[in-house]
Amino acid sequence: MFKTSFQNQLQLLPADLSASIEKDHIARLINEVIDEMDLSFIEATYSTMGQHAYHPKMLLKVLVYGYTVGIHSSRKLENRLNEDIVFMWLSGRQTPDFRTISDFRKVKLVDVKKVFLEVLTLCQELGMVRIGKVSLDGTTFRADASGNKMRYRKTLLKTKVSLEQRVDEMFAEAERIDREEEKLLGNRTEHTTGMDAKEIQKKLNHMKRRKETLWRNEQKLEARKTDLRQKLRIMRKDRNSMSSTDKDATMMLMKEGYIAPGYNAQVASEHQVILAYDLSSNRNDQRLLKPMMKMLNKDTGNVPEILIADAGYGSKMNYRFLKHQRIAAFIPYNTFNNEMIERRKGVYHPPQEPDTELEKYKAQQRTRLLSDEGKKMMKRRRQDVEPTFGDLKRNMNFRTFHLRGKPKCLIELGLVSIAHNLKKMKQWVKRLAENEDGRTKGRQLGTILGYMS
Repeated sequence: MFKTSFQNQLQLLPADLSASIEKDHIARLINEVIDEMDLSFIEATYSTMGQHAYHPKMLLKVLVYGYTVGIHSSRKLENRLNEDIVFMWLSGRQTPDFRTISDFRKVKLVDVKKVFLEVLTLCQELGMVRIGKVSLDGTTFRADASGNKMRYRKTLLKTKVSLEQRVDEMFAEAERIDREEEKLLGNRTEHTTGMDAKEIQKKLNHMKRRKETLWRNEQKLEARKTDLRQKLRIMRKDRNSMSSTDKDATMMLMKEGYIAPGYNAQVASEHQVILAYDLSSNRNDQRLLKPMMKMLNKDTGNVPEILIADAGYGSKMNYRFLKHQRIAAFIPYNTFNNEMIERRKGVYHPPQEPDTELEKYKAQQRTRLLSDEGKKMMKRRRQDVEPTFGDLKRNMNFRTFHLRGKPKCLIELGLVSIAHNLKKMKQWVKRLAENEDGRTKGRQLGTILGYMS
């Protein structure tokens, strides 16, 4: 015997969607945290005219939960609002279409950093982070651009030289026409030219048309040269390529092993909580340490006591900056591993013309990294920022941006960072409840998630 299925059974009252959602579901935490946010900076961008708009808190909840479960497409989010019980509960059974969701993300969430900082402040209140031992690392994300639409510096420079040569040839041709015209205009008598007046005028008209054609071609070439100069200016000196569909994207080696247009994402984290994030078209991590530390200080008002990073950030410029900021660095230099192997084998030879300042920093890093504390710090980095990237890319399926241009891609990176931190917050609140921690905010969230009565 089987249980009877009442597929077409009518209900007198609508079902309570909340009753079908687990008590400690991440959506409940997202709902509570966003409900308590001050989104007046978003609400102020709406007009009082026309039809009432969907509430920004509702749309933000849908987007953040979507990124949490790996759904980033506005069309897929529209479908989930009609099919998925959790999305239906978060939206209050409202069903904005994909254009509304997409426009809200692109236009209204320009200042998504403010939302991120509110979540980060809540993490600090719960004791999740204190900005002490911070790990820094970078990873690549694909841009929403085709590799066939890339423009390379080498090709652009060759084209620029070719255009300049063509312009020079046109000037030379114009000078030849002027000389021929001068000969004809110098003496129009039939005796000296061997041509009658009609033939002379015919040749002059032909030269005029040639000059007009040269002038039009020159204008086209100048327009192409202007476009090339603009592309080279956008590309800057630190890039060798640029996509015509996403001008901020650069050809980069992805972690999966292939080359594609993308961005270099920088993340500073502590206990797998994202403290700061940024995007760059520069593939070199060395130049990105200083901006990240300044951003972290600006956003949180603090600088870390210790900064841990891999050899990609090891440079004299960075060591000097961290020394002036009084931040203890645990950052191996580029040749650290090879040098340690050579030293153990007894075949190491110091540089013949050493940089005194750099060698001093290297000696300091060797002392730190080879100590027990240094080994703990490097192990901490592997357990901190690298699992953070793993959660973003694997668990949350965030490997490619859906928007174009660095400002809009930063919105997406901000949303996925908020979602990641909220996931970590849920685990932390559960731990606080198990340890009977007395923090007011922890008790409040623990009650909502069912960890406390």
